[in-house]
Amino acid sequence: MALVALKAGLEKAAELGEPSSVSIVDAGGNLIAFARSDGAPFGVGDIAINKAYTSAAFQCRTEELYEDAQPGGDTYGVEVTGNTRPYVLFGGGIPIMRDGVCVGAVGVSGGPVSADLQISAAMAETLQG
Repeated sequence: MALVALKAGLEKAAELGEPSSVSIVDAGGNLIAFARSDGAPFGVGDIAINKAYTSAAFQCRTEELYEDAQPGGDTYGVEVTGNTRPYVLFGGGIPIMRDGVCVGAVGVSGGPVSADLQISAAMAETLQG
C-alpha cells in the first residue's frame, strides 16, 4: 500500500509540475516509505518526513496547527518542542485514520504549500481505502 501511495504522490507531483519528496510514517512517526522525484531539492526530503511525523504526532493535518503556533497563539513555540524530529506546521501532512485511530501519516514537500496539499491528498486517498 505504501508503494502505491508513493506512486500516486509522485504522479500528482509530475502532473502539477512540482518536483517533490513524498513520505509515509507509521503511527509512531517511524519512516515506512520515502521517494524523491527528479529535480526535487534534497532539503525538502527532511521537510516531507517531518510533516508526516508531525501529522502522526498530533493526529491532524499539519496546516491545522499553523495559526495557533504563531506569536500570541495558544501553541506558540510548539515547532521547537519535538524530541526526535522538529514539528512542521504548514500544509502537506495528513494523518491516516482507520476506525478513528491514527495508523500513520503522509508528508509532502517540494512545491508551494498549495501543491503539497494536493499531492498529500492524492496519497492519503490511496491509504484511506
